[in-house]
Amino acid sequence: MAPDKIADGRLPVICADPSSVVGAQIFNPNSWSSDSKGIVYSCLAEFSVLHHCFGQIVAMCKEPKRLCQPQIATVQQQWAAAKFDLSKVILFAEQPDMHIRIEAFFSGVKSLLDLIVQLLSTEKIVAVAIHGFHREKNVYGGLVLNALQNNVPKDRKELAAKIHALLDEHKIKWIDQLINARDLLVHPKRGMHQLMLQFDCAEKDGRLVCARISPPAIDSTPIDQYAGQTLAHAKEFAVAFIALLQEGAISNR
Repeated sequence: MAPDKIADGRLPVICADPSSVVGAQIFNPNSWSSDSKGIVYSCLAEFSVLHHCFGQIVAMCKEPKRLCQPQIATVQQQWAAAKFDLSKVILFAEQPDMHIRIEAFFSGVKSLLDLIVQLLSTEKIVAVAIHGFHREKNVYGGLVLNALQNNVPKDRKELAAKIHALLDEHKIKWIDQLINARDLLVHPKRGMHQLMLQFDCAEKDGRLVCARISPPAIDSTPIDQYAGQTLAHAKEFAVAFIALLQEGAISNR
């Protein structure tokens, strides 16, 4: 983490990663007051990391045969030594690196939501402190929605209603599903296995060959596609959310 100033007074100069470019178009710290600037910096960093993590997930899904080759070779050796009925087994290849990246991506999106809603407090849209996108009575983001409905200054009620509607829309579209999937990864139920690649084998000319490899899926959507869709939704939400806050800042001057 780069501080605003180094202990000896020098200013930090950050050589940005290409993944930061898209985030900087949404989260420009120079456009915000001192109370909000630190949060916007953190949003920028989290959004940039999400882009980087998404790229890694896509790259891994593009080369499944290379990733799974050791496991495929092991199954082929076992089958050659003692043939077994392929119809009675489902083959999975453990890929801890992929599991870690998927878990990091989901947690990163939740962290972005936790950060961005804190702007509701620093921009004085609500009259209470918002610390994250926390649930209330099993409603994801319930504390935020409650604050937008019940703890709003009179001159901010119209804006708060617009933000509430935006959150409702995106909760239905993707947020609730994403947080539920994230919770299952971070707090797995008993008996759940890690995210793995599934590979199907078939006999050909007396040899066992790998016919297909499938990446992990969320509700039947391959993880690379799901991550891409989620990142697009997160960007759409962030752009709309920031626009509403900036609209409020202008009208409040």
